[in-house]
Amino acid sequence: MLKNKKNIKVMKLVAITILFTIAQGCGENVDKSEKKDDSLAELSLGEKEESHIHDSSTHSHTSKRIVKPEDAQQLWIFPESKDKLGSGGLLQIYMDPESHPDASSGFSKYELGVGGALPEHKHNKTEEIAYFLSGTGIVISYKDDVRIETIVKEGYVWYTAPGEWHSFQNTGNEPLKLVFATVPNAKHGLLNFFKKVGVEPGQEPSNALSAEEFTKLASDNDLILKPAKID
Repeated sequence: MLKNKKNIKVMKLVAITILFTIAQGCGENVDKSEKKDDSLAELSLGEKEESHIHDSSTHSHTSKRIVKPEDAQQLWIFPESKDKLGSGGLLQIYMDPESHPDASSGFSKYELGVGGALPEHKHNKTEEIAYFLSGTGIVISYKDDVRIETIVKEGYVWYTAPGEWHSFQNTGNEPLKLVFATVPNAKHGLLNFFKKVGVEPGQEPSNALSAEEFTKLASDNDLILKPAKID
């Protein structure tokens, strides 16, 4: 009888041990399953983040990294006629808000004809950086309201800060050529003004704007003309 009781106790102990082992195994499986699910979730999130980063670095920038000369928009600025540029300027726009909306600056090339000049003006928001390629001219600037003329030629760099009155003239016997950047690359900025007043080579220049309309168009595109002094 005593022997049977011992056997029953042993069997109960074995049963409890088996049940405990099974329960522990189930718990470990649940933990592993949860960890696996967490790992999959982290992997999925990582893939989404990586995909997002990849997307933002590729198809959000649709503008050209390399712009060829034939890709630039060409305009005649104040030409003598539809067939002759004369003392006007040839503008080639490589980067502007339309072609490169994500760029911080616009970039263009300008050739000012012999005897040509731009009216004195300033920009309230725009700074310009120009590099002269060839030709000879003078840059007009002001210091303490005193007009200063500086000779420029190939290799010279010209910086104009916002709010500074400035202009330049071609004093040589060949076109005065320069490339220049406009910062910021504003939708209503200097390049937009040139696009409004310029014409494609071979087209009849337009003189439809009155002096008041011309001044307003310039002002709307951050080009403020210097008032003429009346003696």
